[in-house]
Amino acid sequence: MFKQWHYQTGKRFFRIYHKELIREYILIPLGVVCVICVLYGVDRLIKDVFRIKFPASVAVMLVNFAFMCMCSMLKKPYADMYISIIDVPLGWSLRWMNLFFTPAFVTLPLSDRISFKETMLIVATFVIGYVVGFVVLAYITILCQKTFSSEKMKSIFTRQHELGDDTDQRSRFAPVELKQSSDSSNSTFEGAAAGSEHPSTRQIDDHGLEDIQLMSVASNSNIPISRSVTHVPLRDSQISKNEKNSSSSTDPVTSSPMLYISSTDRNQDTASSNISFRSGGSKTMTMKPPTPTRTRNSGFIPRVSDEEKNIYCERAVTRQIPQQMNLIFTTAMLKEHFHHIIYSLGFFASMFSYFFSWYTMPYHFFTAVCTFMFITNAPLVNNPKHKRFVHPVICSVALTWLIMLVSVLIKHRQVKYFITELRDYKTTRTYLNLFNYTEFKYRQWPGAGDVFSSCMDVSIVALSMPMFSYRRDLRKHFLSMIPPICVLSISCLTLYPLICHKIGISTDRSIGFVGRNITLALGTPTIANLNGSITLMAVTTVLSGVLGALTGGPMLDWIKVPEGDYVTRGVTLGCNSSAIATAYLLGVDKRAAAISSLSFVLFGTFMVILSSIDSMQSFVYNLAAL
Repeated sequence: MFKQWHYQTGKRFFRIYHKELIREYILIPLGVVCVICVLYGVDRLIKDVFRIKFPASVAVMLVNFAFMCMCSMLKKPYADMYISIIDVPLGWSLRWMNLFFTPAFVTLPLSDRISFKETMLIVATFVIGYVVGFVVLAYITILCQKTFSSEKMKSIFTRQHELGDDTDQRSRFAPVELKQSSDSSNSTFEGAAAGSEHPSTRQIDDHGLEDIQLMSVASNSNIPISRSVTHVPLRDSQISKNEKNSSSSTDPVTSSPMLYISSTDRNQDTASSNISFRSGGSKTMTMKPPTPTRTRNSGFIPRVSDEEKNIYCERAVTRQIPQQMNLIFTTAMLKEHFHHIIYSLGFFASMFSYFFSWYTMPYHFFTAVCTFMFITNAPLVNNPKHKRFVHPVICSVALTWLIMLVSVLIKHRQVKYFITELRDYKTTRTYLNLFNYTEFKYRQWPGAGDVFSSCMDVSIVALSMPMFSYRRDLRKHFLSMIPPICVLSISCLTLYPLICHKIGISTDRSIGFVGRNITLALGTPTIANLNGSITLMAVTTVLSGVLGALTGGPMLDWIKVPEGDYVTRGVTLGCNSSAIATAYLLGVDKRAAAISSLSFVLFGTFMVILSSIDSMQSFVYNLAAL
């Protein structure tokens, strides 16, 4: 009986979710490999033919954005078909982008030692640069709006309580709203890309947004806002509606099971109730209670009153179908935690390769992935009160260090091998150097950090998705966004290296400050082009994001930025605090979140382009070495 129950559960699971499993574990890996092959070919083309130093990932990102815009201008079906194809690997890379940031933090102990004086100088430069950049960027944006824009900055889209009307000019970032329509009884969420030409609707809880999934909003198709949306409660109005139309209800996004009871027409002669259950799939199972039983003397059981009808049917159904309900709930639970099971098995299997062979990449890889998933699913991190303080990247890296240290002590019995394994964690032999046998030794194989760095290039290409989704906002506010972004780009390339070196900060760290405002995905190639400290850039970037999420709103109010000026708020937080602050804006002003997403992508792209120019590289180095 026990084996048969497990067989039925597995059979039902694969029957319902086989398409999702094929997408997640077959199509996505193939798509990622295809994108990496394209990136490798473009890199060879740029270096061997054009003989310039420019990241292939950024070049492909720009080409992909231009191609999507051309397709949308020609024929909409072409754009939809192309986006549905590229969204398979690119959407996955956006969802896991924060995991790909971790190698820069894991290898932090390998950095050169720094004195206490230089540490204090770095802290002071960071704080002053953050505040000055915040204020200057806000006022320049306001000035550009007053100069180039004829309409008022106050907009009906900006305040959350003003987003609830049903006007035709509704923002694509309207808040979650439960609508009662004539053709559907369920609530739908107007996603971030609802205003684009490839809309997607989602039902979501107000607390379901995660800051590390900010890029999910930027995606243009079937990427959920949060990594997992589990419990979507029904309101009273929905329950009364479901009682009338139980068979027409659909729920395309809820991943946890939803159970509701729908009564049949009161005019029917027999008392009956339908119980419907929906798991993560699109199918609905409707179960009917058995017909009334016959007594020995009086025939059928007398008809119950209307007040007792629902109670009677619920008890009858609950008594007679516990096994079916248990099967359905188990299937839904298996769907929710299937990837946890897969990676946990991979983690335990990789222990054998770690302790009985010299190649540590599989163990480090599964350790990083499992710790990241553990942190992102921890109740403490998902609590809105602590989410802005406890960033998943920092917490998962700390847990990775602890597991690696314990593993080293078990395997080698000496702490000094911890530094050796950190060097093996990232050997810089990514897909770009995989076939380079002249610079790398025979047994210098790629580490887990190199795998994540290769996937990071796929994430950079995926940043073209938010640019395409918000292209209308870019066209509308182009003259208000580009001047402050250009001013900030030039200031970061000139003032940070000059001032940092003058006050006593080393040359590579002075150049590393150039990437303080840039998101990690684009800041890494920027600082690599300038030969700066990528470690310092990574730390300051994450701290800027956390600080922006904590103090962004109060600082904007302090410098008298109007609450309705969503363009200034989006540009200021996007360029100064990048992705983490943009996730904060999702819960405050979703229209500003769109502008913020555009701003940090455009700003990072400009910085990568400028840092790829040879004369600019020499100029920045001379400023930091005077």
